[in-house]
Amino acid sequence: MITWKQSRFQLRVGLLVGACVVTGCAGSKDSNPSSFDMSEYRKVMEQQKGGQGSVENPTPPAPEMTAEEHERAGDMYTQRRNLPLAGVHYSKALDADPTRNSVRLKVGQIFLQQGAFEPALTQFHDLLTREPSSAPAHQGIGHVYLLQGKLREAEEALTQAIALDPSSWLSHNLLGLAYDQEQRHAEAITAYKAALALRPREPGVLNNLGLAYALSGNYEAAIQAYEQAAAAGSAPPKLYNNLGIAYAQRQRYADALDSFKKAADEPRAYNNLGVTLLGMGNPKQAAACFEKAIETNPQFYEKATDNLRQARQTLEKEANGTSASGSTNTVACP
Repeated sequence: MITWKQSRFQLRVGLLVGACVVTGCAGSKDSNPSSFDMSEYRKVMEQQKGGQGSVENPTPPAPEMTAEEHERAGDMYTQRRNLPLAGVHYSKALDADPTRNSVRLKVGQIFLQQGAFEPALTQFHDLLTREPSSAPAHQGIGHVYLLQGKLREAEEALTQAIALDPSSWLSHNLLGLAYDQEQRHAEAITAYKAALALRPREPGVLNNLGLAYALSGNYEAAIQAYEQAAAAGSAPPKLYNNLGIAYAQRQRYADALDSFKKAADEPRAYNNLGVTLLGMGNPKQAAACFEKAIETNPQFYEKATDNLRQARQTLEKEANGTSASGSTNTVACP
């Protein structure tokens, strides 16, 4: 739900869409309940080591898996979102073959997904000492720094990753995110376009491109990018909220309301249109939209009531500073 205080910054909410690696996004704990914890998976290892066949029915021990087999098993459990068991197999793969840099990369990516930034950096840096020209390791380091807000360090690492592997759309996308957060939107647009040249229908990159255009004030280009992202499928509510804001900025209010309705229920859609109008300096129409939100769902819609109060306070300030003629005209929500 958009609140009036957030309206100026709402266009930033989706900046990390499309910046996922392996099976999810860093810090997305709701989508991945099995947290990768070193102590947890070592406990699983100890349980496996201590497990013995029954005395009555002894069975021969299973043949030891190779490092490659452990890595494949780790990949399987990663896809199943069972990260503790994935960690067990990746650890055993490295014990059997410490030169398997592919495993170090995967462990670093799992830590990154879980928001364990320092362990992730340790894995990526360890990989670089063994393989200095590893573009994925530089990308992983850049991704961690980006999520930590260390934008200059992120830019340096991601630029190096692209120099080593220009075909990585994800590195271009992440670099665009770093530029956007530094308010370097023109450079961000160039980076997103480079990512789209490699991955033309990637919804997350299209959304990020739309955000960069919107933050630059080019709402027509933003709408085009958002619409392409929605057409590509898997459109999250944030995308439709961003699209609704861009429509409203171009005074396409019916399209804006329709887009907000795709992101949430009808009361929230009217509230979000009101917030957008309030942020655009139109408190009269904003107040009408907040009233419509309350009318649609008066029982629980406290947020719209708060926003309506803010809109009316803005109107009162404007009335005190200017002639009151025409101030009582009825205005409807667009």
